[in-house]
Amino acid sequence: MTSKDFPTDRTHVQPATEPAATPLVSAAEIPLSKKPCQPIEESRFYMLDEIASRIAETTSGTPDNHLTGKLGEQAFANHVGVADRLDTDVRVDGGDGGVDLTYRGATIDVKTVGRHRDDPALTVDAYEPLRADYYVLASRVGQTDCRLLGYAPRQFVANAPIRYYDGEPYHFVDQRYLFPIPRF
Repeated sequence: MTSKDFPTDRTHVQPATEPAATPLVSAAEIPLSKKPCQPIEESRFYMLDEIASRIAETTSGTPDNHLTGKLGEQAFANHVGVADRLDTDVRVDGGDGGVDLTYRGATIDVKTVGRHRDDPALTVDAYEPLRADYYVLASRVGQTDCRLLGYAPRQFVANAPIRYYDGEPYHFVDQRYLFPIPRF
């Protein structure tokens, strides 16, 4: 046998043929009761609701969808102690450039699912370049509460399977491949 039989350089293997990378402890293994849940203050909720309505005027999506996204971003920002750094600017195109906030020098994009999802996965649009260092999955579990389900580094998202919804591609990262959000 030669070194060709057992290559150590895996750069030639395409992501679709590699086994999926997994964290040592998967977010899927952590009970919901142990995952951080962040309430949003009432005054902050109303401010985010107004911002979501303004965003809906500039881009597709309902005000409630945009509010759900902003609540998830706020929940994560609260959890890591950077609540004052949440981007609340309303841009003409409704976008944020693929980054919601910065924490310890890393860029974060928070993806929040609505209350209708029982076992959500992290989904990230695949038609644009991945810009954030980390992607966080949050779930809106009440009027003002969001549960932080897990996160994945950019490379995990980039190597995730591509699925399609209404002809649009997205990266699909099951909770098994997410790192748990630490409780502080």
